[in-house]
Amino acid sequence: MDAILYGLNNAQLAAVTSPADVVQILAPPGSGKTKTLTSRVAYLITHHKYKPWNILCLTFTIKSSREMKERLAKLIGNGMEAKLVLGTFHSICRRYLVSYGHLIGIQKDFGIADSSDSLSVIKRITKRLRSNIDPKVAQSRISSCKSKGISVAELSSEASKKKKVDQQDFAQVFEAYEGQLSQANLLDYDDLLLRCCDLLRQHPLCVSNVEAVLIDEFQDTNVIQFDLMRLFAAQHKRVTTVGDPDQSIYGWRSAEIKNLKRMQTQYPETLVIHLQDNYRSSGAILLAAQELIQQDESRPSKSLLPTHCPGTLPVLRRLPTSDAEATWIVTEIRRMVGMTGGMLSYPDIAVLLRSAALSRQIESAMGRAGIPYRMVGGQRFFDRVEIKILLDYLRVVSQPANNDAIARILNIPARGVGTTTTKALLEEAETRKVPLWSLILDTIRGNIKTSTKITKPAEQGLGTFVQVILTAQQKVRDTIAPLSPQSLLQYIIKKLNFQEYLKRSYEVDSEGRWANVEELISQAAEYSMSHSSGISGLEAGSNTNLPIIGGIAQVNSDIGEEMLSTFLANVALATELQKDDGTEESQVQPQVTISTIHAAKGLEWPVVFVPAAYEGSIPHSRAEDTDEERRLLYVAMTRAQALLYISCPTKNSRGEESTLSQFLNPKTVGHYLVNVGPQMCSGLVGDIARILRRSCPPESKVLEGSLALQSREDDSWPLDGAENPEQVKSRWDSKANNMTAQGYQQTDQTLKIGTTGNGQGSNWRSTTITMNQFSVIGSATTMDTISSFPVHSYGGFTSATMQLGKHTNTEEKSDRVTIQRRSQAVESIPIKASRKRKPQDEAQSSLTSLWGLKRPQTEANRSSEAFVPKQLTSELRNASRLDLLESLSRNLSNSNSTNSAGSHIKLPINEVELRRAPLAGIPGNLAMHRLRPPATSRPRVLAKEPTETHGPYGFLSSSPPRLDTVNQGQPAAAGSKTHSTDEVARAAHTYNENMSVGEDIRPAITAHTTSLAQLQATTTARKTLGVRRSMNGWNARTGPGFSVPRKN
Repeated sequence: MDAILYGLNNAQLAAVTSPADVVQILAPPGSGKTKTLTSRVAYLITHHKYKPWNILCLTFTIKSSREMKERLAKLIGNGMEAKLVLGTFHSICRRYLVSYGHLIGIQKDFGIADSSDSLSVIKRITKRLRSNIDPKVAQSRISSCKSKGISVAELSSEASKKKKVDQQDFAQVFEAYEGQLSQANLLDYDDLLLRCCDLLRQHPLCVSNVEAVLIDEFQDTNVIQFDLMRLFAAQHKRVTTVGDPDQSIYGWRSAEIKNLKRMQTQYPETLVIHLQDNYRSSGAILLAAQELIQQDESRPSKSLLPTHCPGTLPVLRRLPTSDAEATWIVTEIRRMVGMTGGMLSYPDIAVLLRSAALSRQIESAMGRAGIPYRMVGGQRFFDRVEIKILLDYLRVVSQPANNDAIARILNIPARGVGTTTTKALLEEAETRKVPLWSLILDTIRGNIKTSTKITKPAEQGLGTFVQVILTAQQKVRDTIAPLSPQSLLQYIIKKLNFQEYLKRSYEVDSEGRWANVEELISQAAEYSMSHSSGISGLEAGSNTNLPIIGGIAQVNSDIGEEMLSTFLANVALATELQKDDGTEESQVQPQVTISTIHAAKGLEWPVVFVPAAYEGSIPHSRAEDTDEERRLLYVAMTRAQALLYISCPTKNSRGEESTLSQFLNPKTVGHYLVNVGPQMCSGLVGDIARILRRSCPPESKVLEGSLALQSREDDSWPLDGAENPEQVKSRWDSKANNMTAQGYQQTDQTLKIGTTGNGQGSNWRSTTITMNQFSVIGSATTMDTISSFPVHSYGGFTSATMQLGKHTNTEEKSDRVTIQRRSQAVESIPIKASRKRKPQDEAQSSLTSLWGLKRPQTEANRSSEAFVPKQLTSELRNASRLDLLESLSRNLSNSNSTNSAGSHIKLPINEVELRRAPLAGIPGNLAMHRLRPPATSRPRVLAKEPTETHGPYGFLSSSPPRLDTVNQGQPAAAGSKTHSTDEVARAAHTYNENMSVGEDIRPAITAHTTSLAQLQATTTARKTLGVRRSMNGWNARTGPGFSVPRKN
């Protein structure tokens, strides 16, 4: 098979070898889109004999460009990859503007204004115009207008028609901004695309040689970039795009997800190919991500198939607060590293945030724990102060009309030109509408006299500055031996005595800053060496020289000026477009990555944490497109290879109650998530090793790593996001002795039952029983602990919640059958069961035993107890009775009852036995206590009220029906005050027999005299206002009662 096609699956092979001119490849995360795109480029060159310099490959990041070039070098070799026109949209547009920009009035030595330059210009404009517009907002609106192709003239015309003050103010700022850039011979990032569109519309001959256009991440293109695609491919109309609508997350940068549909409309013959196989994530992660993205019904239907094993389910963890969430992340990171025996390390872990502001608690927690981390999107290399100073000197040498660059370095090092003088000179230059450089140069030469007062030291300082710049320009323009960017940097550093300046200005970290300077020199040297081959160390672009086309002239610059201009352009584009992927500088030690989700696109990690998954964070409170927010969470989830953690604090970083994100609906995505971190067993570690294609760690390494952990399970926090038990306990430790602070306990317990393994030793089967226990903080009252009281099988009292949980929608007969079946299932196991307890005639003990009196232990009492190993006692106490019975019946139906030593485990075998088992939280001397009804006065039982006396309006009564089944046929005397115990028992027995519920439901017989009972037992006539209410209504009055009028 052809080496280019080797390793491609069927869908990738169809995309690479397709003879169609227009191909749209829909590539989900981890489906090998880069491999497919580079293989198609190589296939077009080797099989279709396209010339490399006639192929345009456009990407969105420098990292993608570099990766494509490296792969193409392996596929085709012979330096062919260097002849491709390959790079980001902005870099390729700059090449065309450098070569052909003079056709539309752009000077050859134009500079690129980065974001800081643009913002500085806008700030001065708003101050001069006394506008109330926020400069950053104005910068964003200007960029949005340019991305949509809206010109200043169109905006001004629209503002004048609507007559809105804010739009008119913005139009003025926009117009002044364009004028400032034009005067300084600068183009901002959006201008590179916009002006290139203007060039290709007016002079399509510039791209008449292009045979094929290939675009990566097509879902992130905006309107202008879509037009660029059409214009680049205007001659032959051969286009291949790779994208995924589910990963369109840059709408805030004017990206148009509709471009995928527009492409099919623009080119009706478009061939759409779906890549389905995922080579990145485990099956469980893909299943959850697929369920999430399918909530968007407007997306095109496509499947995502895993190529790895299922792995473990993703985690959706609830935590009390954002601080607790950060602590939990640190704990899980340590647990993952330790329990995998070092197979997973810090660089394998990433924390992906919806916004960078959420990183504070996480950074603090990692700092306290001593876990090294790096912030992606923090201060980049070219944004460091010492680097920006030297780059500004190079900019002034290359583009002396750059006013902002001059203003920043005019007094660095100190030359006696203060801030006030600098601002005054800058304002005067703008008033005169001349570059600041021209104003300073003419002033020093004595050609003009400025209105700004310049002191003698300041004048000398300006003279020194002018001399440095003019000398550097002469060296660059030297036709015999022009200075390279590296040599120019070294000259400027020497003239400024820059190392001494750093020592004076930054005493603490001067050595680190000087190391950065040396790194800049090294990059400049790398660029100088690779310039001749067209491979830049900053951007893996192709040859900066475009092919010569007959009939249209290109502008050629001096070698020195061209090298310096290209170097600065690459730096500017890298500052704006390059994502910090960790390759920029070597890491001293392994680090956890903290990044925004946007910056993480295109990257992957074995373990990914996505914190703050609540409403207001994701989806963001200011987000306009909910579908894009869903896609953002989808992108975050699909960065994970083996383990995925999503967390949501009950209270956000501001202490406000939070709600789980609507995207993580428990009825949909919730089925594919678990609420606790995975147990790191050998099977899971093996799955992780297979997914990552790594060697499985030996057991000794895992044991060694686990010894340093406080816990091997994710058991430090309750599963429902309740408050930290340690914090609760510490808050109550200072209270009186009668106050309890047990906190919340959550256990993930494994009930292990010993079995005999054919004489080969003891085998174990595990049944995992997960439960949440909640204890009340404060004074423990009788009603607080009522649910933990043991009750008799036919007497005592119980809560309605317990009864509803056991007997909802069940009948007496079905309950008997169910219990009988369960008993038979357990009795069929050869487990030595405890002897049945004889029915107890005396009901329960007196309540006085609660005050320390021990209940005598008879032989019958002792024989009825279940003998359970000590390690299982807490599990049997904490487990729900029926749940434990079901678990034992299901997991032990085919097991033996004896272990290798021949010992037996005696377990309760029916529901009554389980109900009698000792409960957690009860002292040992009260564990088997049974409540018994005391000999108190019996509440008065009301006689059944005759139904025939309700009257004609009785049916309108909202009063509940009375219990007419109690003591049927034995009306109670109205004046009875005392009743014997036998009467109470007979009444309860009659009530039980007439109620149509299961036999296990017992009447609520109180252990003390209640207020209601006292009221019912009194013989004093009740005082009422007016007529006593009854079901007889008006008929209870003396005399003729009210009757409904009847028709005659």
